[in-house]
Amino acid sequence: MAEELLRGTVAYVKQRTQFGVPIGSFQAVKHRLADTLLAVEFARPLVYGAALTLAPGDLAAAKAAAGEAAYTAARAALQLHGAIGYTEELDLSLWLRKARPLRDAWGTPAACRAEVLAAYP
Repeated sequence: MAEELLRGTVAYVKQRTQFGVPIGSFQAVKHRLADTLLAVEFARPLVYGAALTLAPGDLAAAKAAAGEAAYTAARAALQLHGAIGYTEELDLSLWLRKARPLRDAWGTPAACRAEVLAAYP
């Protein structure tokens, strides 16, 4: 989910213009997208590792990181798309409605972090 939101947002900021230039050329937009990319890239090895080990601590770490990455990507996508992100015409509204409940499903990020701490003292 996070990767798809990031991909769509990057494509959108390349085409939308403000003051005669694409908004993706603005430093604040680049920083927001870079933060989102970092969240996605830090979650990826945790997810792969959890898939290999299936250890409860690894699963909790992967779930917390992936959920936070998806929610971060959803918030960034909404902000960078502006008001059009709320409309039903874009798939973004569908992803936004799913990002937060999925982040908290089967354990909130705080509960997952507590499980990681308990698993690896």
